[in-house]
Formats: sequence, structure tokens, C-alpha cells
Amino acid sequence: MLSLHLNESPYRVPAHILSRVLRPEDLALNRYPPRGAPRLRGLYAAYAGVRPEQVAAFNGGDEAINMTVLALRPSVRRVVVMPPTFPEYSRAAALAGLEVVRVPLEVEGNAFRADTQALLREASRDPSLVFACLPNNPTGNRVLSEEDLGRLLTVRPRPWVVVDEAYWEFAGGTVVHLLERHPNLIILRTMSKAFCLAGLRVGFALASPEVVERLDETRQPFNIGALAELVGSAVLTDPSYVKDVVVRTVEGRRRLSEGLAALPGVTPLPSLTNFVLCRVPHPAAEVEAAMRDEGVRVRHYPREPALARHIRITVGTVRDIDRCLEALRRCLDVRA
Repeated sequence: MLSLHLNESPYRVPAHILSRVLRPEDLALNRYPPRGAPRLRGLYAAYAGVRPEQVAAFNGGDEAINMTVLALRPSVRRVVVMPPTFPEYSRAAALAGLEVVRVPLEVEGNAFRADTQALLREASRDPSLVFACLPNNPTGNRVLSEEDLGRLLTVRPRPWVVVDEAYWEFAGGTVVHLLERHPNLIILRTMSKAFCLAGLRVGFALASPEVVERLDETRQPFNIGALAELVGSAVLTDPSYVKDVVVRTVEGRRRLSEGLAALPGVTPLPSLTNFVLCRVPHPAAEVEAAMRDEGVRVRHYPREPALARHIRITVGTVRDIDRCLEALRRCLDVRA
């Protein structure tokens, strides 16, 4: 089965990097890892262009989301999300006992955009925590401009704003430069995508030192395992391969988008990520099931009415892309 539904990278970390660290004498797995993964945090700070005291390390992006909600729960009453978006935001809020307020994205032409006025209005009510995935999963585009993000950060009363930058390397843009001016801003990152380390589970939060202290009080003391810190630190000492991964992924994204656009009734949406959301001429659940029968897993969203005829496809290798396009062509021909 070809897996194109989880936004994983089809590429692996270069063997020469891993061979330097995966030696038995370096794997003291009988010992607890350093609390807070200080070396990993310091190296990621250098990569992100911030200070080490502005970085908190987590066991993947999902833990970063959950621990951020828990750390901020005493100062907020509600969590504002913009569906369709990453469902973990709502789930984390619900688990924390917070009200979830949904401000649905609007459709503008061939892309989804934030309803900025509604977002500002909801963010300025009871003390709020706002999640903005930039670029957004699953729509693939940057649903909120930096200008509107600035308005969100300064609305009164000031909300907490969490910007999830899981896909920022593929988009070629970040809002890290806003951290110093806005202490209510938190940026989430991951090593699962461009770093090709989904199986390692390493994520980060970038924030003011005061917020990082709150996050450190919330997370488990040994949340980053010894192997994760060892491998994560190793790749951060030589992250040049990430640029090659991004170049190959962007080229694959172009190939996938052009191939989808050539299929009858299929419309790929603009993407800045490692996946493409596309509109299909039949109910998405039917297309997803037919693709599974063809040996290809894609993602559909049965709980999102706005995506009733959309599927999301991860950018794979050239071979993966061609196999996916051929499978989708057969599925559509059968239903024509």
C-alpha cells in the first residue's frame, strides 16, 4: 500500500549523518536523557534564529500543541480555530476543558482564506487562545496574511496566538521575526516534515523566555528520549540535506499539481506544503475508498462539510506521484 495520507517525507536522513551517532557506545539507553534536552534546544535555536531560552522541546508537534494549551489554560477561557484545519487544536482544547470556537475559512476563488473580521471579533471576546496553521493543513495555503496576523496579535484584549509552522520550510516564509515584538505569540515547529524524522517525534515551541518557562513546567521531565535527542542533535549539526529535501518536494508538488489539473473534473488548490488538496468530481469518501482499492492511501475529511469533494495527497517521489495519478485516473474513469 502506497501511503500518501500522512504528509510524511518519502526521503530519509542521509546515512552518513546517522552513522556518526548510531553507535552502540553512544547509546546509553540505561540512563535517563538530560532534562529538557538542552543540546537539542540550543541547536534548534541556532537553526531557527532565536535564543536557546526561547525554545521548548517536545515529543512531536502533537505534544507541543497539547502542552501549550495546558500551560495557557489558567489565562484563557476559549480556543479559537479556523476549520478546515488540523483537528488536534480542537481536541487539545476539549481535553483541557476549554470552549472551542470555530471561525470557518472562506472560499475565495480557488483557495481558502480566513474570515479576518470574524476572527478578530472572536479573539477579542473572553480571554482567548487562537490557533493559526500557516501554511494551513489541509488547505495547503497561507490562510492569514502577516498584516492580518499583526492585527490579531494586537487586538484588545490581547489573545494568545499560536502559529503552527509545521510546513514553513516548504513555504519559504516564517513569522519568527515577530516574536520579539509580541510576547503573546507562540510558534510551533516540527522535525517530522522537512527533516524527514516523523518516526522520531521531535517538535518545538518558540516563544518568549517567560512563556517557555511555563511550557517547561507543564511538560514531563524526560519527554525527549535519549535516541531522539541524539539523532535530532546530529541532524541539526548538519542540516544542509533539508534544502535538498525541500527542492525535491517543491518540484514533486509542481508535478503532482500539474498531473491533477490534467485529470477531468479535478482541481488542485494552490499549495505551499508537502501535500496538495484537490477538488474531485465525486464524493471524497467514494474516491478515497476507490484509491485504497488501487493500493494508494489518500486523505479525505468526512467531518468537514466544506471538503466533501476534496482529497489531500502527500507529495511522494516521482514514482509515487505517477502511480497515484494513474490510480486516480482509473478511479475517475470507472465513475465517469
